[in-house]
Amino acid sequence: MYCTGGIRCEMASAYIRSKGSGFENVFQLYGGIQRYLEQFPDGGFFKGKNFVYDPRISVGSSSECIIGKCLLCGISFDDYSSRRRCTFCRMLVLVCNDCQKEKIQYVCELCHKYGKVAESVPTVSDDDVEARLTCDTGMVHTRRPCPGPLKKLRILCLHGFRQNASSFKGRTASLAKKLKSMAELVFVNAPHELPFIYQSTNFLNDSISSPPQHEPPPTGTCNKKYAWLVSPDFRSKKENDWEKISTPFDPLQYQHQTEGVEESLSFLKSVFAKEGPFDGVLGFSQGAAMTALLCAQKSKNVSGLNFRFVIMCSGFAINLEGYSEGSLTCPSLHVFGAGGGDRQISSSFSRDLASFFEDGCRVIIEHDSGHIIPTRPPYIDEVKEFLRRFT
Repeated sequence: MYCTGGIRCEMASAYIRSKGSGFENVFQLYGGIQRYLEQFPDGGFFKGKNFVYDPRISVGSSSECIIGKCLLCGISFDDYSSRRRCTFCRMLVLVCNDCQKEKIQYVCELCHKYGKVAESVPTVSDDDVEARLTCDTGMVHTRRPCPGPLKKLRILCLHGFRQNASSFKGRTASLAKKLKSMAELVFVNAPHELPFIYQSTNFLNDSISSPPQHEPPPTGTCNKKYAWLVSPDFRSKKENDWEKISTPFDPLQYQHQTEGVEESLSFLKSVFAKEGPFDGVLGFSQGAAMTALLCAQKSKNVSGLNFRFVIMCSGFAINLEGYSEGSLTCPSLHVFGAGGGDRQISSSFSRDLASFFEDGCRVIIEHDSGHIIPTRPPYIDEVKEFLRRFT
């Protein structure tokens, strides 16, 4: 058994071993086929190409051996870049360049095995033209050759430290606008409500010699702030609770916010149950750290956490000590500022977080901006390319 960028090898190995006597010698290739090809560039005992969940689509050895075949004419072909899909199950299918010129609907081998058949139908703009699809029951259905827009991906969005759902929705308005045709963003508040903070006039003016002042807290309506992870000395907020800060802001405070994980996991399970299903999870800053912890729980087959991909922006790793490099197999997109552009979360911490995810199913986008989610080209185009794999 070997890993191709998902978890099927883990599940298949466990299933075979469960059969008992006669199935003791079940082995898995350490590091998956990706590491194997790195060690044996000529392919070794591996033939063909390996499908991956990033813009490369597939990786292979230096060998010119092609074992894939065109679905229609049967010639040797192994390029999925045209992204032709089965009409019924939406699985990618291999269709050679010549056969792609034929504007028809495709039926993968598995669907064909179970009797599903699609007639060749020219792609026309007239909505009244319909394709007749016949299945093994003998029933005749009608379907338009040009299907309507695909169902939007639902993405649960986790805000950063001392933010809330409303503020994060505002900060990602540009992202939501540019993804509106393919994704719906859903926002929630983290479960840990933080006290309001303010700094004394003495501290702000650095007036050490002046007498102490006891100014009242700021007045007016303040939006509540929340967190997914808190420091060990965290105390729950009370009504009209203010906290006076007399020390400079600590840019590394997030490294000490290691508590509150169980409460956040329990809360997110309830969100999945009440507001799901979700196709993916997007986390920003501390929300990205929480997203990684969700992936860690998912790798343990924890019930109630069903999603297909994650996007982590300006993220960092917290409480992942029990996990090794490449041990998280959920398809992931990592977006962060490079070259010191992000002054809050160092790019080295974001790279460390990415290293926990399997190389064959992770994508990294490094941008030249700060502690933000970039929405200008070419970065937004790369985000869209990642999401298209799940539509």
